[in-house]
Amino acid sequence: MATNRTSSAGVITSVLASALFGAIFFISGAIEAKAETLVAWRVLLTAACYLLAFLHPAGRRVFKEFWDTLRSQPRQILYFIFLVVLIALQLWLFSWSPKSHALDASLGYLLLPIFLVIVGRFFFADYITRLQWIAVGIALIAVTLKFVISAQLSWVTFAIAAGYALYFALRKYSGLNNAFAYGAEVLVLSPLAFFMLATVEDPLSNAMLSMVILAGLAGALAMALYLAASTLLSMPMFGLLSYGEPILLFVAALLLGETLNLSDAIVYSLLVCALALLGFDGIRRSRKNLESD
Repeated sequence: MATNRTSSAGVITSVLASALFGAIFFISGAIEAKAETLVAWRVLLTAACYLLAFLHPAGRRVFKEFWDTLRSQPRQILYFIFLVVLIALQLWLFSWSPKSHALDASLGYLLLPIFLVIVGRFFFADYITRLQWIAVGIALIAVTLKFVISAQLSWVTFAIAAGYALYFALRKYSGLNNAFAYGAEVLVLSPLAFFMLATVEDPLSNAMLSMVILAGLAGALAMALYLAASTLLSMPMFGLLSYGEPILLFVAALLLGETLNLSDAIVYSLLVCALALLGFDGIRRSRKNLESD
């Protein structure tokens, strides 16, 4: 019974996290605030939440684990600096792209799970099932079709898919991936966030500023729910539910006024099929694991 309650709570938190990320993406494109303002508030509010967590003994224990890993070897500092740069780029892209490259960004998030499968296979020797290889093949066909039709692939798409894949791979390789890692990254970015708020000219009405702060709080809550879901759910189920986020971002891009021509519709349909295969494969493996137990 406890396991069922845990699974139900995990599903709810994961779905809420995906919905919040989709809402933030839409808000970022719908309001007139600059990307720098949106990023700065999101960083500062997220950092504040982590500082509050630090007041709890469990939060301090997790921080100590992260700190011990960080100072274990000199190269860990270099890895951490690189991680901070990578996440800063991703936070900025998430706030900037909805205004002019929403469809390109959603394509990047749709490709990300495929990139993660490839990175897992060739850099960490993870086992790849037949269905996962088929999903990768479908994604490659979609990307090739996109390139042949438009003669280019947006740098935004590549920066999101490859950048996030590199970020997660480096976190895993370096061991800097405990629950406080993201908090440490945004805390390091906080001085830059204060600087942006002080120097970027972005006059906002009280109503608009309230929307910006709301988006920042939603970003902090979404990440907290996302991390909570990762601990409440099995990895296959967590991975399956994570595929909902890029689809919601794609829907948000359409709501922001992006239009699809026939070729784009084919490309995105192929990618959704690839994600569906990954999800089906995750469910199948999860059931096999339960039966074997």
